[in-house]
Amino acid sequence: MSDIKGPTPQQHDGSALRIGIVHARWNSSIIEPLVKGAKEKLLACGVKESSIVVQSVPGAWELPISVQ
Repeated sequence: MSDIKGPTPQQHDGSALRIGIVHARWNSSIIEPLVKGAKEKLLACGVKESSIVVQSVPGAWELPISVQ
C-alpha cells in the first residue's frame, strides 16, 4: 500500500490582524469549546490576545445586529 501524504501545514502570520468573535449564549456547552479552540488557534498564528474581541449575545437572532 502506498503512503498518502496530505498537504503540508502552513504557518500563518496573524500579528497584524484584529479578530472579532461573536457567539450566541444558547448551547453554551457546544459554543464555549469552539470559541476556546478558535482563540487558541488564533494565538498560535500570532494574533495578539489584545486583538481578539469575544462578544456574546442572547441568541442567534441577535448575531447579525451585533456585528454591525
